[in-house]
Amino acid sequence: MRGPLKRSVQALVASAVVLCGCPAEPTPEPEREPFALARVDGWARVIDPSVDLFADQRPADAVCDDAGWYLDPFKQTLEIETELCNYLTLRQATLEALVPGDVVNVLAFHDVLTAPDPGEGYLALSIDGEIEWEFHAPIPSDAAEIDETFTIDRAVPAGSEMQLHVHNHGPNSWELVALMVTPAQ
Repeated sequence: MRGPLKRSVQALVASAVVLCGCPAEPTPEPEREPFALARVDGWARVIDPSVDLFADQRPADAVCDDAGWYLDPFKQTLEIETELCNYLTLRQATLEALVPGDVVNVLAFHDVLTAPDPGEGYLALSIDGEIEWEFHAPIPSDAAEIDETFTIDRAVPAGSEMQLHVHNHGPNSWELVALMVTPAQ
């Protein structure tokens, strides 16, 4: 073979070697974007003490009328009124999986905390059977925003149970705004 035919065959063979001989570069995993861990309207009350991770903190005089917790339609927050419900554990499945290094942001607030006697307000979150985050507020105290984070140290599959818990004495109001996750990088 000579001339143009030889060059065409050589070019074809070279192209085949390049196309077949080199493995394709792996496609990198897309970066995970921040996401909500829970839906504000997705919580259900835990009534059975045997599945309530916070049952050891339940006072003998605990009361919880279902009118004491609800989705605030204007603020789109979960509101808990402790005058009607002074001990409450709620549960919901995680919306997505968590991996070690993910950072969970708890955004909540409480109104002015009052009671006839000094005490303590308590808000906590468990994920997949472990208490991951706790917040203590002295009573009395001024209204305050809660904007805290914690880092996940284990893999948690999507659909794992979370429990959100609040208790205190006195006519107080607590609101959960969001549970957001910043993925590990």
